[in-house]
Amino acid sequence: MLPGGMVPVTQLIAMIRSTPPQSAAGLLTAMPADRLPIVIAEMRPADIARLLPATRPDFRDTLLATLSADQSIDLVKATSTDQAVTLLSTLPQERLDSVVGGLPNPVVSVLVATLPSNRRSALLASMDPRRAHAVLSRTYEHDVAQALARSNVDVTIPDGAPDGILFVRTLGWRIAVAARFGDDGRVAVRDAEDAAYRLRANGALSVTSRQPAKDVVRYCHESQRQGRPVDAVAWIDTWQDGALKRTLVGLVQ
Repeated sequence: MLPGGMVPVTQLIAMIRSTPPQSAAGLLTAMPADRLPIVIAEMRPADIARLLPATRPDFRDTLLATLSADQSIDLVKATSTDQAVTLLSTLPQERLDSVVGGLPNPVVSVLVATLPSNRRSALLASMDPRRAHAVLSRTYEHDVAQALARSNVDVTIPDGAPDGILFVRTLGWRIAVAARFGDDGRVAVRDAEDAAYRLRANGALSVTSRQPAKDVVRYCHESQRQGRPVDAVAWIDTWQDGALKRTLVGLVQ
């Protein structure tokens, strides 16, 4: 009989918890295939999370496929965001779609940013449209922060600020930035100006995934003529980093 084949489940789990991860993973790997689901069903998420880094990639896939949807969700919550995303990206699409509803938005946002485009589209299509938009918004805000950082400015998230509000320091200036996915500047300009007032910034910048509306552009130009540094720019990917940087520099000149 293979190791773990006849040992009572409660005793086997006690052994797994008390041995180093490598040895504990070996016990699971050597277990008869028909007994593995029985043992996994009784293990705590923290027990599984402890063993995963020590398991072979092929067995890790087998182990993850054995988990129920609830166990998968609990496992993700018991690990760091980076480890959770790594685990989730290995799940078959159908299983991933079934567990996404129970996952925290921050984890889903990072996952969406790392998945290949075809898997990302399938995952978003399986979600409630309002939640999909919220997830994309968080991902977009993170990407905008990274793009601003590539412009060699200091980027921070102000304490207590609403989602998507960033604070940029450059050349002695302080700029409040509102990053808004799916907006054409009508919401983002207002949010950026509100944030600039609260944060006592020198200027306000709207960054959106759609081109700024004509009335937004006119408003920004008029504000600048009146001595109020406000501007709006579209950004969706790295090829627009140059436009973002030029708009930001234009505010401080």
